[in-house]
Amino acid sequence: MAEPSSVETIRAAVDAILPGDGTLPSGGSLGIERHVVDLADGYLTGFADMIAALLNAYATERGATAFADLDATGRIEVLRAMASEDVQDLRDAADAVFVFAYGGMYSEWAGYDRAAGTLQPPQAWQRTGYHGPSDGHPSYREAAP
Repeated sequence: MAEPSSVETIRAAVDAILPGDGTLPSGGSLGIERHVVDLADGYLTGFADMIAALLNAYATERGATAFADLDATGRIEVLRAMASEDVQDLRDAADAVFVFAYGGMYSEWAGYDRAAGTLQPPQAWQRTGYHGPSDGHPSYREAAP
């Protein structure tokens, strides 16, 4: 389980990637950082803490004491710097934040109520025209003559 400070750092990264626009909420306001942390730590225990430590280390190179202290532009600069590193592991850490954040925003995760076990279509689905999961299309299963 990730440290609370790591979760806040990853939340700042999620908000930089998915800032919201007045009609669609930010990733952080939807709790997408929990999705990122769960998947990162599901991949490798402690991976979320490592990602947060890397984000904070890159932030100190820009004069901040922590990644969350940077403004939106500074956060994006850090993510771009990590994503363009020569070292594959650094690129993978940045990629994980992007992929898991987008996955949390555009999958059913953002609309699933874990306590009630119900799914409300996320706002992102409405904006992209996605109608949700399908049981298939019977016309595709019909036997060819």
